[in-house]
Amino acid sequence: MALEDELSCPVCTDVFRDPVLLSCGHSFCRQCINDHWTSSSSRNCPVCRQLSPQEPVSNLCLRNTCETYLREQSTRKERDEEHECQIHGEKIELFCQTDEEVICAVCKKQEHARHKIQPLQQTVQQRKEKLKAALRPAEKTLWSLQNTAAQDAKIWNYNQSQVQQTERRIKEEFKKLHHFLKKEEESRIAALNEEEKQKRVKMEKRTEGRIRSLSDRLRELEERMKDDDITFLQNYNSIMNRAKYTLPDQEQSSEALIDVSKHLGNLKYQVWDNMKDICPYYPVILNPHTTPPDFSVSDDLTSVTSCLHRQDKSNAFPLNRSCMVLGSVGYGIGTHTWQIEMGNSRRWSLGVCFRSDGKPVTQPLSPENGFWGLRRDGCMYSFLSTLTRFTIKTNPEVVQVRLEDDYDVLGRWQRKVSFSDARSDSHFAKITGVPAGKELFPFVIPEDQSVPLRVLPVPAKITLAGKQVERNPSFQERYKGFIEICFWVFIALLVILSFRHNT
Repeated sequence: MALEDELSCPVCTDVFRDPVLLSCGHSFCRQCINDHWTSSSSRNCPVCRQLSPQEPVSNLCLRNTCETYLREQSTRKERDEEHECQIHGEKIELFCQTDEEVICAVCKKQEHARHKIQPLQQTVQQRKEKLKAALRPAEKTLWSLQNTAAQDAKIWNYNQSQVQQTERRIKEEFKKLHHFLKKEEESRIAALNEEEKQKRVKMEKRTEGRIRSLSDRLRELEERMKDDDITFLQNYNSIMNRAKYTLPDQEQSSEALIDVSKHLGNLKYQVWDNMKDICPYYPVILNPHTTPPDFSVSDDLTSVTSCLHRQDKSNAFPLNRSCMVLGSVGYGIGTHTWQIEMGNSRRWSLGVCFRSDGKPVTQPLSPENGFWGLRRDGCMYSFLSTLTRFTIKTNPEVVQVRLEDDYDVLGRWQRKVSFSDARSDSHFAKITGVPAGKELFPFVIPEDQSVPLRVLPVPAKITLAGKQVERNPSFQERYKGFIEICFWVFIALLVILSFRHNT
């Protein structure tokens, strides 16, 4: 109320309406001061009695302050009315938990006498805490999205560098192809021109020979005509026969023409066949996004080396978090073969596995964790699934891995992985019982520093519409093991029956 007193007119004691300022410094409502001066017949101040000969001026600052105060009072009154009980007109200060509604003190004693009641502020505090708890998942999601946005920016920058590097490699590879095609074009055009030159020289030599032969004969006959008369007449018949003889007409042969079919026939195929020498086909292409920081993959994605130090550029979004590099393509049904050149490396691992898609690989690398492979440690070899170690006669420099379909004794489809020395074509290890129905990715683990493991190219093959023709296994193939068991059981029964019959 102190503020309202300060904003009240001394004459009417209400809040100023159109306040004016007198020369003495006091303010009044314009209507109040005019009425006062009219009734008193003097222009003195009602407060200090000082004369004010000049007309009062509007007190704009005070008027704005009063209008603002009145608006706030009106708003507060409306709000207080809304917060009053519609039935009893009392201030609402309680909350009925039973009926889930706000009430006043009278309501508590009457309609809500036996209900569960608590102060309004306590209810508000409790429910605000619940709302904050409900918002925490959304806040976490927002935080995650913000981190994802930062990660997306990192991946975008990484992709930009990948685009630049890949574009550079594509240009280099096509530059090699352009150079090869240019050389091939020049070579074939040179061969065409060489054939034309050879045929032209041959034709010129043939024509020159005929001209020389006929010229020599004419010169000979002219000399014979210079003989004395008796000698001339004696040799006349032979001279005449010699003069009548002409060279046979030159036969037209296709050999004199350019062999166009040799130069244009299957031209593109022949160029492609020659191009295979500079365009090797690799059955396995390594996935650079699965490369650990201390591994280095070659630009053509066919070899990997274990480095002493971490690489400068690490993957922004690694698809595999283990000390291995996966192939870029997984294999499902069918037979798939690839060769890995080990060189003089004495420590390595290779095989097939399920793709982990960024999840940390649980150690050890075993079939239970989706890994089937072979490891070399010096002169000893072992499967990833066991600790049993074995040796082989000759340590292979190139290992061939073969993944193919297999069937158990009950004819159930599964896979098997075999390992052999590619140079001697000698088989030395095999893993059976590999689950089927899910793609398996080749993997390699180089363990010797600075000794690369390299995928070797294979001869390119033309397939039907670019697809491998699949063959359904025969009954004998599917149930080979079961048939063998039945055969030996049958033999055992025959032996038992024969023994009983003899006894």
